Amino acid sequence: FVPCAFGASSGSSSLHILLPDAKAAFESAHVHWTARALPQALDLAQEAASLYQRVIDTPLHASVARCLDLTAVVLFQAKEPELAAANAARALAVAVQLGGFDCSEAVTAHTTLSHILISSGGLAGGVKHLRAAIYLMELMAGPHHAELSNIYHKLGSMYYEIGSGINALRFYQEASNRKTCDRMLEGMISKSTALVLAALGEFKAAYESEKVAYGIYRLILGEEHDLTRNSANTLKQFMKLAVDKGTQLVAEDKKRREKQAADAIASQLEADEALEEEKKKKKKKPKKKKKN
Repeated sequence: FVPCAFGASSGSSSLHILLPDAKAAFESAHVHWTARALPQALDLAQEAASLYQRVIDTPLHASVARCLDLTAVVLFQAKEPELAAANAARALAVAVQLGGFDCSEAVTAHTTLSHILISSGGLAGGVKHLRAAIYLMELMAGPHHAELSNIYHKLGSMYYEIGSGINALRFYQEASNRKTCDRMLEGMISKSTALVLAALGEFKAAYESEKVAYGIYRLILGEEHDLTRNSANTLKQFMKLAVDKGTQLVAEDKKRREKQAADAIASQLEADEALEEEKKKKKKKPKKKKKN
């Protein structure tokens, strides 16, 4: 880096870079990304990262991490998940090097990387980074952090999508136990819980959970909203399934009790027959003659 010399005194062929140039490139990249002009946004984000490194003479800088993070997001939206994950991993490494493993930038980097990995099929790696984000949030901000409920809900949804209902239910219940100021998120958690309970055959509990979701949707969105209508229809389905299952359980219990009664009568008859047979055998035994 050679400081910029004002005036006509310099004939050096060295590249003159100013910090505002790097900032301008990054801001322009962000504007193009917002406008969905991904190729231009990618070029400008990479240019900004290069300029920052030349200005500060090291890749370990918060601005470089921001450029890498933006590059990862742009590449992900451009359907380049492998390159996106590589840049997100680099952004995470820079954030940890600068602020330690328990800084807020590391939490953001873990969240971004997990989203990219999960969306591109790397579920195991994505869950690992999402769990790391949860751990760091609780470590730094305590168990009542507003975002924890949302992340637990995301984890539950991931497990639900791969058919692991028990784990999904566990994370949904954890999400509902966390405090959140977002009523719509509460409704989503209740609805997700209802769906996984229904998948597990717990229709009565599913009905109660869906009832909470319906109440929230009706209060916030109104009776005519699609989410409210859908929830009302789901509520009716769960009620019917709960009634059908209750009727089935009553019938099965009745059959079980009848079978137990029949088995008991059969056992008693067998015992009576065995006792009668024993008595007959005793009567047929000849008496021993007495010796003179």
